Amino acid sequence: MEIVLAKEFLYRVKENDTIQSLCSKFNTSKAKIIRNNNKIDLYAGEWIKIKVNEYLSHFVKPMETLSKIAKQYNVSIEKLKTDNELNEERLYIGQLIKIYKAKD
Repeated sequence: MEIVLAKEFLYRVKENDTIQSLCSKFNTSKAKIIRNNNKIDLYAGEWIKIKVNEYLSHFVKPMETLSKIAKQYNVSIEKLKTDNELNEERLYIGQLIKIYKAKD
């Protein structure tokens, strides 16, 4: 299953969320989160607007490898490893792999 993340959506803040953790989770910037919500502090349970940089979400299926995924999306294995902060090539069934679109 592949999902293209929307450019903008509402997100309900969880107890341990920080602006920095949301930046990493949604591939966005601190400045965008602050600008879109007119606030610096986040509170658990509140809804905030998130604008994301576009990427595809790929969930690892049985017998898939980084090599196979890289070939499927025409990206390098090293780019997949860097973009997903992977230190090794081992994948797990159901693992989320982000495939970032090239910047225009």
